Amino acid sequence: MKTQQLAVAALCVVALTRTLPAYCADPSAAPDRIVLPSSVVPEHYDVDVAPDVAHRSFRGRARIEVDVTRQTQSIELNAADLSFDRVTLSGRTEAPKITLDAAQQTATFAFGAPLAPGRYVLSIDYRGKIYQQASGFFVLDYAAKGGATKHALFTQFENSDARRFLPCWDEPARKATFTLTAIVAAQDMAVSNMPIAKTQSLGAGQKRVQFAPTPKMSSYLLFFGAGDFERVHRTVGNVDVGVIVKRGDAQRGRFALDTAVQLLPYYNDYFGTPYPLPKLDLIAAPGSSQFFSAMENWGAIFYFERDLLIDARFSTEDDRQNVAVVVAHEMAHQWFGDLVTMAWWDDLWLNEGFASWMEVKAVDHFHPQWKLWLQEQPSVQQAMNMDAANGTHPIVTPIKDVLQASEAFDSITYQKGGAVIRMLEAYVGEDEFRGGVRRYMHDHAYANTVTDDLWSEIDAVSPKKIRDIAHDFTLHAGVPLIAAHAAQCGQGQQRLKLTQTRFAIDDSSQIGGQVWHVPVAVRALGSTVGTQLIVSGSAAAPITLAGCGPALLNVGQTGYFRSHYTPEAFAGLAAHFSEVAPADQLGLLNDTEALASVGQVPMAQFLSLAAKLPPGAEPLIWTDLTQSLVSLDRRYAGRADRAAFGAYARTLLQRPLALVGWDARPGEADNVESLRATLLAAMGRFSDAAVVGEAKRRFKAFIAVPSHVSAAQRNMVLGVVAENADSPTWDKLHALARAAATELEKQDYYRLLGTAADPQLAQRALDLSLQQEVPVTLRPLILDSVAHDHPELAANFAIAHWDVIDPMLESDSKSQYVPLLASGSGDLSMITRLNAFAAGHIPSSARSSLDKAVARIRYNVQIGTHLADIDKWIATAPRPQGAEDLPSAIRSMPGASGR
Repeated sequence: MKTQQLAVAALCVVALTRTLPAYCADPSAAPDRIVLPSSVVPEHYDVDVAPDVAHRSFRGRARIEVDVTRQTQSIELNAADLSFDRVTLSGRTEAPKITLDAAQQTATFAFGAPLAPGRYVLSIDYRGKIYQQASGFFVLDYAAKGGATKHALFTQFENSDARRFLPCWDEPARKATFTLTAIVAAQDMAVSNMPIAKTQSLGAGQKRVQFAPTPKMSSYLLFFGAGDFERVHRTVGNVDVGVIVKRGDAQRGRFALDTAVQLLPYYNDYFGTPYPLPKLDLIAAPGSSQFFSAMENWGAIFYFERDLLIDARFSTEDDRQNVAVVVAHEMAHQWFGDLVTMAWWDDLWLNEGFASWMEVKAVDHFHPQWKLWLQEQPSVQQAMNMDAANGTHPIVTPIKDVLQASEAFDSITYQKGGAVIRMLEAYVGEDEFRGGVRRYMHDHAYANTVTDDLWSEIDAVSPKKIRDIAHDFTLHAGVPLIAAHAAQCGQGQQRLKLTQTRFAIDDSSQIGGQVWHVPVAVRALGSTVGTQLIVSGSAAAPITLAGCGPALLNVGQTGYFRSHYTPEAFAGLAAHFSEVAPADQLGLLNDTEALASVGQVPMAQFLSLAAKLPPGAEPLIWTDLTQSLVSLDRRYAGRADRAAFGAYARTLLQRPLALVGWDARPGEADNVESLRATLLAAMGRFSDAAVVGEAKRRFKAFIAVPSHVSAAQRNMVLGVVAENADSPTWDKLHALARAAATELEKQDYYRLLGTAADPQLAQRALDLSLQQEVPVTLRPLILDSVAHDHPELAANFAIAHWDVIDPMLESDSKSQYVPLLASGSGDLSMITRLNAFAAGHIPSSARSSLDKAVARIRYNVQIGTHLADIDKWIATAPRPQGAEDLPSAIRSMPGASGR
């Protein structure tokens, strides 16, 4: 491992020219990056492991074929929490001197005489740990049918935890092939990336299983699992597609299997390169993680059960859609990430941004009724808010070491990355974009790339070149703000000017002063003809539009930018709001709320626009607006004027709620169920007596006969009751958690215990998180749940009990946990406590999450300064059209019983 101490200012990611430095294509040459020496290259690993679950340990033997590319006296590789019993090298009789560096997670084997260039075999006998968190080699305990405790083994290596399973070159560019052998219980199923090649009975209730060699791949994609599993499968072409679950869960995996079988031919066609492995398994594990839900191990995708299994008794429409999307995301990685892998973590977005875009594109192809592009908009808004604040980073961002790599798994990498890809596809056209992707897959299969490799392939087939646009949006942080100015209309045409600045929620707009090449689609309302142009630089860009209706920016919402209108232009759009397409209605609401939150437009502009949304508008828009109201309500916490805001929110939301009611109706759209749940949860939060009363009545019926409450009703009822719980009700929910028959139910109930609005009950939930009663991987989930409405309480609790909580967390992500808990706070003193905690517990190289949390807290405080404007508007605004007495409206809903 080496550290090159050169000026970071020259990094490719901040290069203001568009000629990238050489080290953008050669990761080992990057300044200040900690990587292993390139003098020794792995070619093949032959690994044999023997787990000892009872003692949470395992024995391993690795036989590694290496290529010494230049003379060296030592071999350095990655190893974490491993101890070495014996190390030998072919052609050498002496044992090397072993030096372990725990901080850098390396082992160095020094030899008495230099090694000449050539092929060698490095043999290592070693021992390692089996963890109880999802990192490295870990075990998950669960209650089997009948109450017996069973154990299941899994691995999780991204970003850099393969080194906890075997000594290896644990960097994405150090691709090699792997042959894995494991000793497991005779009755257990073993699974890895490739099919089983050979099984040998060892007696004494054990067997040795050897898997076929893998293709050339990065170490973080290796996988091993073993347990009392069963597998359902189907053949697609020449690929055996399976879902592996705990015994007894096979039926719950059928939906995921159907989804995977549907997606595989679609991906084969889209990428133009057929899936190259003989099998593809989707593997479900009990428990949860604080930071991820699934992992794209090549041929053996790992999922927590929440994101793979559907239980007819309590899974909702949201659950079904989530499973489809997560399956699509991880399967997309089998090409983008596994077949072609980023050279270093700087380009992580090549994996995650692309998969985030493809998950929507692929599932939308099969389920257009779900309107996933519209559903994706709230996630893009979250990315924009992060990108508009201090603590943001470019999509392609300099990564020094593995701790920094862990911090890069965020909304910028995923959601902004996906949004930029969608924008570029819309600009060049679907066929041209796919043509470039197919070239990229063909030319770089089994290899590593940097971002510019993708742009080169797309530019090679597209008449519209994207490199300048792509560089602006991937090499620079920030959100463009496109403003439309004074339209003049004559002879059926209008002329207007567009200008560009940077949107920011703090002083981050003063950093850099960059501008972007922004593709902007513009159309006048009432016209069927629009135009697309590139707005670049800060000078005004003139444009002529057909029609004299109000000009709408970012038509279709495929662009990654904020739109700003003059008061006159906005008034014109608001007057015709009901005529605007749903995607653009949501875009107008999102941009107006964002601008109002920083004082660039009055809050009244956002609230008056929200009041114009028809009760029967697209359900997803009402879902998003409802969540915005809930977010604003959090800023009212502890204020005397909170009740007035709650009354306003109830009046606004009663209109769509009166249409959808409590119970599903025949033929209703799939997304109505999600809207119903969101509306009822919000009304419960806003202390609506009728909704809370009806939820309590249904909860009583559920306790008596659970089957009398549908899956959709169960979640809605439990959510309202848990948030409004008193102590006896909380105790009932706690009893349900202890008695839950499945791991999914157990997870639901323990999460709900943390949602209580009562701070004393929230504290009880926090105290419970430290008890042995709660499965280890679910304990952090309780803190996360409490943090939604009690961020200071949750963060302070974690800080005070860090010595107990620290071992619960995954190794490479611990630095993010407390900042994430605190990020919902609107108390500036929380920043002081975070900084004090960071001084003792967060390495200086891994403080991106801290910076983001501090920026978010300051933003929350800033929103609080606009609440008086909201109060003033509420006091003077007319009652929304169609609003009626809320309690009577709720009592008249289908399925509501009244009191």
